[in-house]
Amino acid sequence: MSVFKEPRARKRAPALCKKGRRMAAVVSVVGHANTGKTTLIAGIINNLAARGYRVAAVKHAAHGYEIDNRGKDSWQFFQAGANRVVVVGPESLTVHTRHDAEPTLAELAGMIEDVDLILAEGFKSQPGPKIEVLRQGFSERRLSLGSDLAAVVSDMPVENGVPVFRPDKIEPLSDFIESRFLKNSGRRPTR
Repeated sequence: MSVFKEPRARKRAPALCKKGRRMAAVVSVVGHANTGKTTLIAGIINNLAARGYRVAAVKHAAHGYEIDNRGKDSWQFFQAGANRVVVVGPESLTVHTRHDAEPTLAELAGMIEDVDLILAEGFKSQPGPKIEVLRQGFSERRLSLGSDLAAVVSDMPVENGVPVFRPDKIEPLSDFIESRFLKNSGRRPTR
């Protein structure tokens, strides 16, 4: 399952939303640029979705982003000052919301409903469990994650007391996420 001996998993009490419903488990995937975080998250989503779990993804864009195409109707609405623009189609819905202060990962998780797991790319300074991605030639130094470090995904040998997975082996990593963050939460796959 992992390159190194797996330490005993810590149990966490499930978090509750304001309305009394269970919040989805939240796990951040962190690492330096070009280490393969996006590809890894897409693989985990694919694997867990095939198992029947509902997974959400949150991407932290520290330097801002444009979600819309310049000149499109929805872009014009937002540029005109709309606080919220909703674009809906036959298979998807996008909500673009203006805010004064960047929401925390916990606040974002509270906005996401009807999923079992939220995988966040980035948010390395926010509290919560993290999977660090290391890649030879791109990871010059380790991130300082303390007790938030749940696992490492690396193409080079790493020793640090948490499970270590290869980036090309999504199945064992998905097994770890399922057993650590989904099985004890009361969530069950939809299939």
